[in-house]
Parts: sequence; structure tokens; C-alpha cells
Amino acid sequence: MNHTINEAMIAVEKRKEIDFANVVLCLLVMLIHILSKAVSALDRTSVQFAAVFIPSRLASFVVQGFIFLSAMKYFMRYRDGGLEYGKFLLARIKTIVVPYVIWNVIYYFLLMPFGYFIFDPLALLKYILVGDMISHFYFVVIIVQFYVLMPLWVWLVKRISGKILIPLSLIIMVVFSRCFAPQILYEDRIFIKYIFYWICGCFAGKYYKEFLGLLRNNWRWISAFFILTAGADGFLTLAHRSGTMAIPYLDDIHIVYCMAAILFVFTASLWKIGQIVDNRFFSMINRQSYNIYLSHCLLLYFADGFASRYMAVGQGELLLFRLVICYGITFVLWGAYDCIKRQNLYKSGC
Repeated sequence: MNHTINEAMIAVEKRKEIDFANVVLCLLVMLIHILSKAVSALDRTSVQFAAVFIPSRLASFVVQGFIFLSAMKYFMRYRDGGLEYGKFLLARIKTIVVPYVIWNVIYYFLLMPFGYFIFDPLALLKYILVGDMISHFYFVVIIVQFYVLMPLWVWLVKRISGKILIPLSLIIMVVFSRCFAPQILYEDRIFIKYIFYWICGCFAGKYYKEFLGLLRNNWRWISAFFILTAGADGFLTLAHRSGTMAIPYLDDIHIVYCMAAILFVFTASLWKIGQIVDNRFFSMINRQSYNIYLSHCLLLYFADGFASRYMAVGQGELLLFRLVICYGITFVLWGAYDCIKRQNLYKSGC
């Protein structure tokens, strides 16, 4: 009886930590896009540029974080095998690919009257396949590659120790990024460029209890390491972008920072702040995170169009306007959708 209760408690604990990471990553990816216009428009030597660039840069571990999180979730489920590949792919097509295609079509036709696109079915197909209609859609192209190769990951993680596979994946990623990626079109959406984060997530999911123990026992070191790497990645990249100095190995520094940030987010989920996922608002964000991810940039297009036509404002005011529109309307719309959906499920007895 006690064993059953403990297992149930562990299951709840797992969900809360993953939900917390999912919410944090969702909010940060929205922040990156809200800040993007100011980052591209402001003078790179100004204080204002630094004020928006550093948060944007430090939030830019979200793709790596989502890849880590996805691998973790699936390897918590398939750690001992049991992968039914056909059912797995069909489920991913239904939950990931179909909404992605639908939102590509929505963006295409809603933005066409404003001159962003000219009707061309072949162009629309290309946008869908390579993920370059909207800046962040490339993530879906990356994650689908990992899903298609799921039997390979299950086989590798089952037969090769993490002490070998994790550093090997890092070497493969770095060598590919330095030696091969510059000659490849759309190199930023090839799975090899993110394989280290996926493999780390696989082993974190396979040994989830041990992973949590590592975080609990080393939270001070993880926090200090996060602060140190955040300072290095943020300020060194700012110095490089502003032309103050040329900084070598920025990509390598960013790899270290991304891993430190991912570990810190999961460490923070063990603290009291991790309980925010019990809040109805944040639990809604967690449930609708993929819909929010796909849809929120549409509001930014409309916000920019409205501001350019009806508002004579500077970058500061425009940034505030984008923040209110993107966060505010997105959460209201998807909150209403989530509420209606849950009410229908309740009425149907699900």
C-alpha cells in the first residue's frame, strides 16, 4: 500500500516539474518575439539595446530546452522499451504536425492581404516543409526529425552508457556545426545541430529519480553555474554584437549556457516557485502551450500593423504595446478556449 502511494506521489511530482519547465519555456519564447523588433531596430551601442538584447539572448535556450523536455517525457515512458512506432508516429502527427500545418495556412491567408505573401500553393508547401513561414516554426521541423528517428534513440539509450553517448553527442553536434553546417541550406533546422540536448533529455528521462536527486543535492552549484554562464553569454555576446570587441567561441559559450539554464529551470521547479503550476492560470498555459507557441506571433504582426498606421510611438512604447497585446490577448483567447474545452470534457464524462 505504501509503495503504491509513493509511486503515485512520484508520478505527480514528475508532472509538476515538467509542467513548470513547459510553462517557463512557453513564456520565454513569447518574450523573445516580443523583444525582437526592438533588438533589430535599436542602436547596438545604446543602453536601450543592451536592456532588450540581454534578456532576449538569455531566453534563447528555449529551443534547446523544448528538445530536452520532449526527449525526457518520452524516455520516462519508453525507458524500458514498449515503443509502438506506428502508434507513436500517428499520435505525433495528430498532436504536432496537423496543428502546425493548420497554423501555417492561417498565417498565410490572414497575412496575405497585408502583402506578406502572394498566393502560391507551392510556396505554401515549401513554408510548411522547411518551417520558415514564421521565425519560430523551424522548431517543429527539428522535433519531427527526432520523432521519426525514435527507434534509433531507444536502441542507443538502451545499449550505450550515458557516459559515452552524452559526450559523443556533444562532439558530433560541435563538429557538425563548425565543419558542415555553414555549407548547408537551412542548417539551423537539422536535428544533428541539437542532438546533444536530445540525448541529455533521453538519459534524464530514463533515470528521472536520479536526475531529480542530482538537482536537489547540487542546487547551489547549479544556481551559481547558471548565474556565471548567464553573465558570460549575455555580456560577451552583447560586446560582440555592439562591436566593442570580437569574442571567439561564442557558440561554445552558448552551448554551456543553454545546458546550465535547462538544469536551473528544473532545479527551480523543485523550489516553492515550482508550485505555480497548481495555479489555474499557469496550468492553462501548460495545457495550451503548443497552441500558444504556434499562434502568438500572429498577434505581433497585427500589433505592428496597427501601431504603424494609428500610433506615432517610439521603440519603448511599441515594446510595451507588443507585450500587452501578445501576452494579454493570447492568454485571454486560449484561456477561453481551454475553459470551453474542459467544460465540454466534463459534460461528456471524460
